[in-house]
Amino acid sequence: MKNTIVLFVCALAIATTASCGDDSKSSSSSAFKIQPGDVSKFDTVISGTSYDVEFGDNKSGDYAIIFQKNINGTDYVGIAFGEDPKSNRAFKVYISWQSSTISSHNGSASVTVIDTDGTRYSNTNATINFTISGPTSNVYNIDSSDNITVTHNTTDKTLILQNANTIKAYLVQ
Repeated sequence: MKNTIVLFVCALAIATTASCGDDSKSSSSSAFKIQPGDVSKFDTVISGTSYDVEFGDNKSGDYAIIFQKNINGTDYVGIAFGEDPKSNRAFKVYISWQSSTISSHNGSASVTVIDTDGTRYSNTNATINFTISGPTSNVYNIDSSDNITVTHNTTDKTLILQNANTIKAYLVQ
């Protein structure tokens, strides 16, 4: 009987060890999504970040992040900013482009704007020119003089960055 119990305990220990392997996987494009609300735990750190842009009504706020991420073997840089990251109905902007480093960008980018009524406008091939400097204390300065046309169904709206003061975006790693 003792041998049976010892054998059972050993088998259980081996099975437990085998089932506790590392199952970590890399991010996939369908699973990866970052937005200002995802970093609410950084609120005290990112309180110095800011933007001031125009989209329909004048929108302004102080939640902006920048990140660099490899997704399915492709490097991207993204900027996300919004009025209130804890509100699903707040104004939000997501801009991303392929790049292996956070540096100034002159070219094509994907832009999504969610208006305060929840309407999603997008342009997957917007031309954007950003001058990016920093970081200082993990905050990048982002300047642009662009107007970006984004569309929902057949309705075009313009995201105006040229009136923006420098966007200050906290680096999320």
